[in-house]
Amino acid sequence: MPRGPIDYDPLSPEAVADPYPIYARLRASCPVLWHDRLDSWVLTRYRDCIAVLRDPARFASDARRAGHEAPPGAEHPSLQGLDPPEHTPIRDLFANALREQAISGLGELVAVEATAAFARLADAPSFDFTADVARPIALTAMSRLLGVAPPAIASIVALSDAVERAMDAALVPEAIGPALAARGQMNELMRSWVGDGLRPGLLAQVLDERHAAGVPEAAVWSTARVMFLAGFSTTVSAASNMVLAMFQHPDALERLRDPRLLETGVDELMRYDGPIQGTSRICLEATTIDEARIERGQVVLLLFGAANRDPEQFAAPDELTLDRRPNRHLAFGRGPHACTGTQLARIVLQALLGSMLRLRAPLRLAGPVRRQRRATVRYPDRLPLTLQAA
Repeated sequence: MPRGPIDYDPLSPEAVADPYPIYARLRASCPVLWHDRLDSWVLTRYRDCIAVLRDPARFASDARRAGHEAPPGAEHPSLQGLDPPEHTPIRDLFANALREQAISGLGELVAVEATAAFARLADAPSFDFTADVARPIALTAMSRLLGVAPPAIASIVALSDAVERAMDAALVPEAIGPALAARGQMNELMRSWVGDGLRPGLLAQVLDERHAAGVPEAAVWSTARVMFLAGFSTTVSAASNMVLAMFQHPDALERLRDPRLLETGVDELMRYDGPIQGTSRICLEATTIDEARIERGQVVLLLFGAANRDPEQFAAPDELTLDRRPNRHLAFGRGPHACTGTQLARIVLQALLGSMLRLRAPLRLAGPVRRQRRATVRYPDRLPLTLQAA
């Protein structure tokens, strides 16, 4: 098996601080490599990643198709853990419900919430953008979308944290137990939503329409759980990454004040430092990628972070080009498992960043940034800012 000359440790201090130079070396030296510790093939080129994403017939999300047992806690797979044709009716049910929800109104809600948050924090010597702005706004947006009362933020942060850590289970196997417990707690929370009576929103709609769509109720609840936690986590991580990237590129921060650049700018920031660094698939039949033979049952890890900086696909990939068009990045995935809530994410993130850029007093970094020690989900654990004058 081809092994790269680089000892790639996704949780090393170097990788946590800035994985992109490592990705570049991997792409150049061994773009398809076997990683013993991850027990998987690692792909770093855009063309290889997108080919796998678009080929569910040979590369499965559902481990059972390769003869594996369902992962712990996935006895009732969600949209995320199924493939066509089982995947299709659930995706259509949720995608149609999302289109019928007034998601543009979520942008207005986020703008109001963000403006109010910055006003509350204006006199503070410093505040943590991740904890004080991004998390409350993400929780409000996801609760409003689903039509449920916002849970206590501390509980959702803890549940989301446990699930995020389990995404690195190949490197941190002890994270599996807390993640299973978190899923159970999330299931209990969802049952309480029904007991309290659902408000108009996406969850009530998909439960009402699931019979006509032929979708089992268990699949609806599993998908709703994933959507709530993933929507919360992705909004927090993407917003925090974007804000940090703008402070690291002051020229981009000034250019984004032009509202005409906000739409393309958000997509470029997602490409430049996206929150989800990769995903995996299971090979269903022996195949070859760049002369490497992938056997049935082997796992293939697609490094989105590497693909999104591939110079074969993106000119000047290490630069922030806020008006980049086209911008076919993989931050939202691609193929049948592309993020169902892509348009929602864009609306929420544009509203949040737009509110920040309209502040009269400029935001400044107020201290060292602390990164989460994660491989799959990348974002600052602490992002201290201030609205006080220097």
